[in-house]
Amino acid sequence: MGLVVSPLMTHQYREGTSIKVCIFPQYEGADSTKPVTFTCDVTSSVEHITLHVTCELEAPSTDQYTLKVWGYNEYLAPTTLLSDYEYVHNCIKLEEDVQLILIPDRMVDRSFARTAQDDKRDKEITLQDVVPNEPISPLSYDHLKILLETLEKEMEKLEQAALQIEKNTSPSFMPQLQPSGVVQSVKLVVKLLGTVETVDISEALDGLKDCCQKFLPQNSQLSSWKAESLSEMVSSNCEKIRLAIQGLLEMYCQAFRVNFELKNETNARISSISVPEVPDSVLIRICAIHRPSPDWKHDDFIVAAQVYHGTRPVGNPVLSQPSGVTQSLYPRILFNSWLDMEGVLVSSLAREARLVLVIYGRTLQQQDSNDNANTPQYKQEELGWAAVQFFNYEGIMIQGSTLLSIWPKESNYIYGPAPSAGVHPYYDHPVLGVEIASPPKVIFPPVPQLNSSQIARGDFYSLDLQTQQQLLEICEQDMLFKAPTEVREVLWEKRHYLYNIPAALPKVLLAAHSWEWAYLPDLHGMLHSWKSMLPVQSIQLLLPTFPDMEVRKLAVKWIHGIGSDELVDYLPQLVVALRHETYENSPLAYFLLDRSLRSPRVAHHLFWLLSHNLPGTIPQNWTSEITEKDVNSISEARYHRRMMLLLRALLAICGESLRKCFISQQLLVKELNEVAETVQKTKESQRLTVMCNALEGIHQILTETTTSLPLSPTLRVAGIQVRSCSYFPSYTLPLKINFLARDGSIIPAIYKVGDDLQQDQLTLQIVRIMDKMWLRQGLDLKMVAFSCVPTGKKRGMIEMVTKAETLRKIQVEHGLTGSFKDKPIAEWLAKHNPSELEYSRAVENFTASCAGYCVVTYVLGVCDRHNDNIMLKTSGHLFHIDFGKFLGDAQMFGNFKRDRAPFVLTSDMAYVINGSDRPSEKFHKFVDLCCQAFNIVRNNGNLFLHLFTLMASSGIRGVTTEAVSNLHKALLPGQSNPEAAAYFARLIESSLKSWFTQVNFFLHNLAQLKFTGDHGDNQLLTFVPKTYSMATDGRLTHVTVIGYRKRYDPDKYYVYILRVERENQVQHMDVLRTYKEFCELHQKLCLHFPLAKLHSLSTGLHMGRSNIKQVAAKRFFDISLFISSLFQTADEIAHSDLVYTFFHPLLRDQQIPDQFAKKAKDRRLDDRSEMGRLKGQLKLSIQFNRGVFTVMVHHARGLPLVGNAQEPSTYVKVYLQPDPTKTTKRKTKVVKRNCHPSFMEMLEYRMALDIIKSRTLKATVWNHDPLQENEFLGGVELKLSDFDLTKEMTEWYPLTNLSR
Repeated sequence: MGLVVSPLMTHQYREGTSIKVCIFPQYEGADSTKPVTFTCDVTSSVEHITLHVTCELEAPSTDQYTLKVWGYNEYLAPTTLLSDYEYVHNCIKLEEDVQLILIPDRMVDRSFARTAQDDKRDKEITLQDVVPNEPISPLSYDHLKILLETLEKEMEKLEQAALQIEKNTSPSFMPQLQPSGVVQSVKLVVKLLGTVETVDISEALDGLKDCCQKFLPQNSQLSSWKAESLSEMVSSNCEKIRLAIQGLLEMYCQAFRVNFELKNETNARISSISVPEVPDSVLIRICAIHRPSPDWKHDDFIVAAQVYHGTRPVGNPVLSQPSGVTQSLYPRILFNSWLDMEGVLVSSLAREARLVLVIYGRTLQQQDSNDNANTPQYKQEELGWAAVQFFNYEGIMIQGSTLLSIWPKESNYIYGPAPSAGVHPYYDHPVLGVEIASPPKVIFPPVPQLNSSQIARGDFYSLDLQTQQQLLEICEQDMLFKAPTEVREVLWEKRHYLYNIPAALPKVLLAAHSWEWAYLPDLHGMLHSWKSMLPVQSIQLLLPTFPDMEVRKLAVKWIHGIGSDELVDYLPQLVVALRHETYENSPLAYFLLDRSLRSPRVAHHLFWLLSHNLPGTIPQNWTSEITEKDVNSISEARYHRRMMLLLRALLAICGESLRKCFISQQLLVKELNEVAETVQKTKESQRLTVMCNALEGIHQILTETTTSLPLSPTLRVAGIQVRSCSYFPSYTLPLKINFLARDGSIIPAIYKVGDDLQQDQLTLQIVRIMDKMWLRQGLDLKMVAFSCVPTGKKRGMIEMVTKAETLRKIQVEHGLTGSFKDKPIAEWLAKHNPSELEYSRAVENFTASCAGYCVVTYVLGVCDRHNDNIMLKTSGHLFHIDFGKFLGDAQMFGNFKRDRAPFVLTSDMAYVINGSDRPSEKFHKFVDLCCQAFNIVRNNGNLFLHLFTLMASSGIRGVTTEAVSNLHKALLPGQSNPEAAAYFARLIESSLKSWFTQVNFFLHNLAQLKFTGDHGDNQLLTFVPKTYSMATDGRLTHVTVIGYRKRYDPDKYYVYILRVERENQVQHMDVLRTYKEFCELHQKLCLHFPLAKLHSLSTGLHMGRSNIKQVAAKRFFDISLFISSLFQTADEIAHSDLVYTFFHPLLRDQQIPDQFAKKAKDRRLDDRSEMGRLKGQLKLSIQFNRGVFTVMVHHARGLPLVGNAQEPSTYVKVYLQPDPTKTTKRKTKVVKRNCHPSFMEMLEYRMALDIIKSRTLKATVWNHDPLQENEFLGGVELKLSDFDLTKEMTEWYPLTNLSR
């Protein structure tokens, strides 16, 4: 089709959910500036809406029409509903209108469609078109030929000299037999071949030297020459040198790229033998380490050999004898020792088995003089490793001599497969020469397939209940659970009973005894009989712990069931999983290419996931050597050829249009890199000018050739709005660029150079997955998750979230110490949401999104949280940015962690949630949202463990096996949902009590003082975020100051009441303004209109107290004169936008007048009438599960005040009655001074179900008083026989008067 359908998602909206839709017509004769606007149900069909708008606009009936998303080059399918689309969901979440474009079908952009020319061209693609060039320059045949010819001439000279010696009978005229020419020629050949001097070459040269040394003219004995046949000895040694050089050439050609081919006709004539027929153990010869690193400062070295299948070691490691660096032709570490891998037979090798050789350096330790021990002590250090697969792609076992690259220890040999030959990025790296002894041609035969009658099956329910329960418990364990050997044996023994339990398959595969050829028919037969896993669950079978190709093939088959939009969410892990495929040609690679052909969105994201880890701006054509020599770059280079191969294959098959789009994106990114680097090098005063001039050139390119942004294939841009672009004044100076879409909309984006964005990409991917997981469970936490696409090493593009501000900027509006105050966030939200309805929605969005990000940042261990990487939208949505530290990789401040709280939850956030500085029942909702979200994540914890375990081999900083363990601990394995909820409630309490978060914010405020000029203030007035005018609010007809009022919030201050009347408005409006706000208006009017004659307002120091009635009365008089003088000025002043903005109604103008009329303690005294009254409710959950009856005490609400009008300090006491001995008594902790306490404690009873059902649950609420008897506040009695206790029951119960 060529067009891109807008991403789909699954979410059930509440019945009756409606949305506002704006549809802009875009066809000949239509006015595209006048949209059709209407409200409809979110479940309306796209086809119905299209017909409705077409009829209303009276669009030409000669065309069929399609709806396109505003700002995106993506479309809505007519057979779908609005509620099916992620774009619509985001509009509802962010409270924005759904903006669409009505476009004729003939104008639909199908530019990504493949053409007939593409199909014709693709038929002619050859392997050579796709295979990437090697990064190392190939060995030149011409140079090699010259050196080999020179060597041959030197050997011929030596052989001729030997013949002359034999023929000459006069010792005084004997020619000298000097081997130095041959030795030097061999040395030059060896140097050309990477200074690799094999054991065979050394032995051949030693043999030649020994032969030549036997001839000493001054002491010669003719008879001995004739007996020894000198010429034959020399010729024989020369032939050995030829064979040794040939062996080196063969090894070199296998290990590195050359521009010639060696003739080898012997293999074709050798008869093959199958692996099961070889009874011998694996026998290897460790020859030597060539080109040892000069950094290896050790006394001697050893090599440890081990066979691996995936991450599982097979047999025991075998150690070589220690050896030091020796000098022959070139430095090397000569071992020349055979290692017998006893216990590992060739017949027991798995198809994917590999040999891993770990190199250790040993340093002799200084021993204490009193130590009489004779055994020297060595300190051992791992230096690196080499590896090779036992079988090639055709299943032929490797044999004979080979050269293996030595990789740094950081590259982690535990992850298979072995690196391919020739992929090491540096020519002069150390290499290890090994020889594998085996028959000439050993093949791994095809695995016979069993028919269904040959596969053993068992009925799970025929097992006894105890075994069933044991097996189910094993299957429910997460992937990091280390099952004891006896448990694994039970699992393996009963595997044929588990075919209908998909979750059991990975655990059964891990319990398999062996993957040798003899076991494979049963294993593969079992595999294909297993009930299919869900596509997302199948991803775990692509972990490196499952190397078997048939297992991975089946996993890919099951993953086929995932939709393309959902596939994009898991693409990073699938791309990493390619690293663990034994060979480049794999079902996973085919699957990714197949989906890329079907979906331009998949192709786009796959392109950037492959590109960003490869070197160069055009990585598919990169042939140079990598400049960085750090271990991370070397480790990543291990996979470059494989990734480049897939990238080139993708570009080869995607079609000309998509290919041009990818290339143009690369060129755009290259230009942006140069701009960002130039800005970083430019002095501050000239940065903006330099940046704008550079962006102007990019704008001209985009106007001529439109392209997509790396963020999405549907974000087609045709220019840049240069005048509105800027940069952020942070360390890396990210560019803030406003791109122009073809429909005229602005697409803001951030381009950043200097930070590794892979962590951000991974974190945001997990946020999206969690959000969709919550939505499927009916939990909408209003999450803001923006796009982030790395485009290269330490560079990338980030989607910019609009109408948002950092917490730092919000807090410093109240001064440097704003982070210690309670009201900054609430007042900022009130400023941007002036109506009661808008503000309540903003608080609801804030509460939900704050809960979501508390869970995200805790589970993922997100660190370095300060008020500049937490942002807030004007709509109330809170979200985090900059995820450079996570999974326990804490930011340090000196010797201590900056992040000491479990997550960021400060008093100013709690103020917004509660609606005041006192706890309220609104906080219960926040706690419940957190706990519910946390348990949903925990219940899907296996998925997150799989995803992060796969990413542990991605090379992303901080993503390690230790980090996965931290994630595992955060998910609280082994705890029930109520236990986990209680634990998370304690984390909320701990975070709120932590003062260090606010100190950290304050320290960050101080550190950012140098960047105070980074935000231009384009607001007319600081306390009104928008600009209003006569057109928006209606003409002012009369404004009168009618009085003033004392308020407390919590300190005393005065507000002045103005009665505002407007044209065509029957009802007047009273607005409240402070004297400080009048002074700001006066100053701004004088600034904008210097000649205006206005009554002046005193802004100087006031002697004594200013917030007293006498001062307020005087100011009332001044304000009245000021207002009178204002409306006597010309209309351009009196009716300016500044004046209309000042008189626009704010949230405070709509609140209850008496709400702030009294001090907080006086308001509590007014509630004394409630004292002693029995009121309030208690929220409880009860359930019986696996022999345990649990009572979860959630919250209480609406409790009365106690003595002296104080909030009660409450606790809950629970009994199962009748209980004369009070053995079932359980108590919660005391929550101090709170009428709406959250307890979040789980109480357990280990009793039989029939006993529980015969009891009555009695829960009573008490006020704890340390000086006198505790006060009863009410209770709940539940007859447990009335409930189905096998299901969790959660309910609010009214507190009543009970006997106690």
